[in-house]
Amino acid sequence: MKPFDTLIRLSEQQLDEKRRQLAALEDRLDAARLQRKAIDDELVREQGLATQDSSALFAYGAYAAEVIRRRERADALIVLVEREAEVARDDVRTAFAELKRYQITHDRKLAELARTRAAKEQIELDEIAQQLDRRKDDRL
Repeated sequence: MKPFDTLIRLSEQQLDEKRRQLAALEDRLDAARLQRKAIDDELVREQGLATQDSSALFAYGAYAAEVIRRRERADALIVLVEREAEVARDDVRTAFAELKRYQITHDRKLAELARTRAAKEQIELDEIAQQLDRRKDDRL
């Protein structure tokens, strides 16, 4: 069953590669979410400073506009990576299903081969038993 063994091994390698790609995307997504949280945390700190220092209030407007742009970029990145991750998840599911099909087919072929061998062995044993029975009858 060499062809199936090779096919299964190749499918396992492809599945592993797709899983690595998905893991990299999920790491990238986590990093993007952390970046977004850091922006929010920074904004809260700066708001606190602006309320405590009246001179900081003048600069706060420009800072807030920049934070809004940074948030939008971070949100866009999160959406983009989420889409890529969902596609990668679908690829992993597809590769896994394909691997399982190959494995199931391989197992069925092996079981069929075992049944065929067992049937041939039984036929041979039956023939041997018949010959022994004939010889026994010939001696009597």
